[in-house]
Amino acid sequence: MKNANLLQTRIDALLNVLSEDVLILSQQGTIIFSSHNESPIPWGGSDLLIDKNLSDLFPAAIASLLQGMVDQSLSLNQLMVKEVLFDPSEIVFLQQQGMVESCWVEVRMAPSAGDEPSVVCRIEDISRRKMAQRESSQVQRDLLTGMYNRRALMPVLAQSIAQAVRYDWICSLMLINIDSLRLINDQRGWDVGDQILKRLAESLNSLKRTADFLARVGEDGFAILLPETNAEQGILAAERVRNMVSDLSAPHSGTDVRFTVSIGVATLMGEDDSAESMFNRAEICLQQSKQQGGNQITGDE
Repeated sequence: MKNANLLQTRIDALLNVLSEDVLILSQQGTIIFSSHNESPIPWGGSDLLIDKNLSDLFPAAIASLLQGMVDQSLSLNQLMVKEVLFDPSEIVFLQQQGMVESCWVEVRMAPSAGDEPSVVCRIEDISRRKMAQRESSQVQRDLLTGMYNRRALMPVLAQSIAQAVRYDWICSLMLINIDSLRLINDQRGWDVGDQILKRLAESLNSLKRTADFLARVGEDGFAILLPETNAEQGILAAERVRNMVSDLSAPHSGTDVRFTVSIGVATLMGEDDSAESMFNRAEICLQQSKQQGGNQITGDE
């Protein structure tokens, strides 16, 4: 009994110094223990989580992925590691607890000793690590689509802003995000998702003007820099993109998989504007379009 109490004391001390989320999940994916000391993710407290199933907290695609990790960890008796995007616009439970911004997390699961099969699950916010990896990358092109990436876009955007300010011009930035691409990947396979990205990249490249700059930004989105384009013209350009997408599809098992896009448009606000602030405003507009159900366009003016 003394040794058992000592072990529990040490476990409690260990949990108190961890900033990551720690869960113990049953074989069926039910939470039987949770610890969230200084967690950046608003879980709402352990009382809300105990006896909840993964399917109670997450949409079907994420719940299925996590349950698969539980099954594999127990059947193979080994550590399972995956990176998952927590998007509050898709994870209603976290949105209700006050989560606003998306974050990347690393999920680690390992078998736990005990009478009943269970796993210890650690969830760590790795958004800064992912951002650092992207920023440290020297690659200027996206390997899948051949498009420029965000690293290439930002200096071009900064230069376009500087020219617009100097010559009293205007410019806009459009962010285009494929709705539910992760769900398409989970249900149809990554090959279908890749085909959608390629088709959209090709179509955007054909649609854009010579002076426009097209780049792939993120796993499911693109950006188009629109020189000499005001807010009204930017919305009209976004509408042309959305109409074009309505005619696109990717083949899968003899059928055509159709998709929609959400779009955010930001327009230069003056000489104090910057590439980062303009990109951030476009991202905010994009998130508003997604929160409205997707297949929407939102501008910042």
